[in-house]
Amino acid sequence: MAFRQLRRLRIPRLTPQHRLFSDANPSSFSPPSVTLYQYAICPFCNKVKALLNHVGLHHEIVEVNPLTKSELPKGDYRKVPIALVDEQAVLGSDAIISALLEHRHVQEQLLNTRWKDADNMTLEAFQQDTKWLDFATNQLATLMYPNICRSVSDAYRSFDYVSDVPTWSAFQKFSIRGVGSIAMYMAASRVKKKYNIEDERKALEEALQVWYNEALNRDEKQFASGANVPNLADLTVYGTLRSVEGLEAHDTFVRNGPVSDWYQRMKEQTNNM
Repeated sequence: MAFRQLRRLRIPRLTPQHRLFSDANPSSFSPPSVTLYQYAICPFCNKVKALLNHVGLHHEIVEVNPLTKSELPKGDYRKVPIALVDEQAVLGSDAIISALLEHRHVQEQLLNTRWKDADNMTLEAFQQDTKWLDFATNQLATLMYPNICRSVSDAYRSFDYVSDVPTWSAFQKFSIRGVGSIAMYMAASRVKKKYNIEDERKALEEALQVWYNEALNRDEKQFASGANVPNLADLTVYGTLRSVEGLEAHDTFVRNGPVSDWYQRMKEQTNNM
């Protein structure tokens, strides 16, 4: 996915501008309206939510039925996350984050609120840690589903969240947990084969040890940013791990692992997301 690519869907009231936030538009200083279409256990959805919560930006969440995807706006793109940002449809987590960071209100929140007393944090520094951004997207996120879907029963437990979605009927919840758990288990098996993951538990443990040793433990840093506030890499790794909170893999490797203190600091930085 291109980091700055914005794609548009056929949705009602879609404004004609190709640029999301015109420099001449005074409303750019107002908070953007944001609706996020998500799966609760999607690591890419959760990294978007980590940024939204970090800047304190109010947003609506639409939980998408993974079987029918009927909640998604009409269009050819049928994946999550999708965000409507001031009525513009933005597709994919990297594009959504890029769009949000271009918005003046978000920049003001970071510069004048989150970073008011920060050490050496700028908009450029916030985004430039490409090594760990790539790590979160291409390594860590890949390990999430294999670790929460080691068996069909594990996959079934990963759908516990569906019971809390008020817009779904009892039959929909039953179908999602039944059919979805089998589909998730099969998808996780394909991921393991594609990426040559022989032992998903060991791979996740090793990945988090790399994050701890190389990003956090040098100079006893609070955050990977090296400052007293997190950068985008911190938020991205946190969101990825947050997607499986409450499941066995999270309890084993995050809550009781070497990154637990950092994870709690990140929870505070994202308004207890």
